[in-house]
Amino acid sequence: MTLHTHTDDLQPHPQPPTHLSESENISRNLCGIVDMGSNGIRFSISSTAPHHARITPCVFKDRIGISLYEIQYPHRDSLEQIPIPAEIIDEICSAIKRFQLICEDFGVPDKSVTVVATEATRIALNRDELISAIRSTVDWEVRVLSEEEEGSLTTLGLFASAAEHETDGIYFDLLSGSCQLSWIRYLPGGEYVKSDKVATLPYGSGTITRLVRAINDNDVSKLKLFDDLKNDFTNALAEIQIPADMVRDAEENDGFTLITRGGGLRGMGHLLITQDKDYPVQTIINGFRTNSDNFKSISDYLFLKGKIPNFDNNCHKIKKFFKISEKRSIQLPAVGLLTSALLESLPRIKSIYFSEGGIREGTLYDQLPLTIRSEDPVIIASRPYAPLLTNKYLELLLSAIPRSDITGEYAIPEIVWKRVAPALCNLAFIHSSYPKELQPTAALHVAVTGIISGCNGLSHEMRALIGIALCYRWGGNIPGTEDHFLEAMERVLLNQYDEGSRRNTRTARRMIWWTKYIGTIMYVICGVHPGGNIRNNLFKFNVVPRGGVSTLSSGSSGSGASGSGSSATAATRSMHHQLSIDEELESEEPVHSRTDRADYEAIVSISRDDLKTSASVRARIITLQKRIKKLSRGNAERVKVSVQIYD
Repeated sequence: MTLHTHTDDLQPHPQPPTHLSESENISRNLCGIVDMGSNGIRFSISSTAPHHARITPCVFKDRIGISLYEIQYPHRDSLEQIPIPAEIIDEICSAIKRFQLICEDFGVPDKSVTVVATEATRIALNRDELISAIRSTVDWEVRVLSEEEEGSLTTLGLFASAAEHETDGIYFDLLSGSCQLSWIRYLPGGEYVKSDKVATLPYGSGTITRLVRAINDNDVSKLKLFDDLKNDFTNALAEIQIPADMVRDAEENDGFTLITRGGGLRGMGHLLITQDKDYPVQTIINGFRTNSDNFKSISDYLFLKGKIPNFDNNCHKIKKFFKISEKRSIQLPAVGLLTSALLESLPRIKSIYFSEGGIREGTLYDQLPLTIRSEDPVIIASRPYAPLLTNKYLELLLSAIPRSDITGEYAIPEIVWKRVAPALCNLAFIHSSYPKELQPTAALHVAVTGIISGCNGLSHEMRALIGIALCYRWGGNIPGTEDHFLEAMERVLLNQYDEGSRRNTRTARRMIWWTKYIGTIMYVICGVHPGGNIRNNLFKFNVVPRGGVSTLSSGSSGSGASGSGSSATAATRSMHHQLSIDEELESEEPVHSRTDRADYEAIVSISRDDLKTSASVRARIITLQKRIKKLSRGNAERVKVSVQIYD
């Protein structure tokens, strides 16, 4: 096990001069990256200004579709390699020269441009010729990454494109000519650990496609290849030596997360998304998570059928899917065979996480000090829109959340109070100028097509939670079509785990409920304090346990507390209508545990004489009582809102 950091981590990050404007600050912190990948060459100019470096914002992106891997292996069913043709080298040099001119337009000096080349350049028969041609064209040095360096940078790209602990688990990186299996784990403070040994196998999206073609639809040979893959993956798993504590955590949480990266795997992710027409985040693959049943089903389909869904056998044409090129469509059946064998070889997998983080993101992330690495992407993305006294709003909001007197820990899922609540306070007023009818609808889409949707590092889970919270902050009154979208957002969290993963699905339900709760609380807080300023002692919250809970403890922040009512009642209710999320949670609980339901009382203290606690404010408190009561109905965790008037 290796702890990863870099030599500059303990050095203070230089702060920009305070007199500079936003545009001047950005121009002083721009850097260019040329990523010479196996399936395309990517150009980008990004800002590393400290105030937003964590989300690696790009000011320019371009790509040329030159597949250096495919060019070197031109025969469909053969692994015979040829040198990169001279005309392709000329085309690459012309594209890099154009990028140099663009860098000049943006004010990026040559010293701030990095050119990195990966697997396809590393194995090229005439790589020295390619590198020399680039150097003579633009006088830029090309850094050809070793296998280990490429693995390290792509791992950093994962962490750059996700928040803390979202990418803990078994890591599978599918390149064009090979694949890598390892394990990774994030540590507090921006550091991470990964397996000392990374198992590299000669099965990339390109090579496996050629191997399958060579079989020529021979079922016996295909099964033999499948068995060979299983054996190789089983040996690779033993080679990487997953730590005992990670195994123990996986056993307690219904399995590992499989973190995937690579174009062939992203193609499978897009294919899964397109199969669900109601999925609310159709355009973003980074941060998409699905359960192992869904991933195994699509893998087995591709493997056994040898085609992607909606393949037209009559005209041999493939239906076009969003973000799946014709080349990827051709590769997907072979990739399905590969992933089907992989799943057969791994321990229990609870979910599959898709990342788009790569060399570009990893190169940028590698330049950042630990203080910036450890920042939360959703906080950084929402911070520019925060009211002046956002911390006071957050303090008041958190006072309405159950908290243990013994441990001081909040008795709700950590993601809600630690990540959603601060981002909600930052974004609380961005829709103030919108028509009243539009506010909750626009808020619901804030992280899907709205103002923070372009932020790198947001999982689909976080996009759904922040949208739900902000929708409820504006009252949650949305039309029927948007109600359908809201339900789809909730399913983003619920469908991440298999039905048998009770612990994880219960946690997802608790996330949804408490997210709605804090959104509803913010509806009142922002109504009473609409100007971005909170006056002291106007009103405050005090949350106390009631009913079957004698004290709040750290244990209550895990799985949800128990519900009430008999199993027969729940069964009768389900015959009349589809159960809501909260009703499902209640009906799942064994009868003997329902005496332990978590009931809380949120006491709102307001002044009798204060001008601002007049009829309009009291009306909002009454509205809060009604909405929280409705939200609590049938839920395993309930909150009763009461009012205390003081002189």
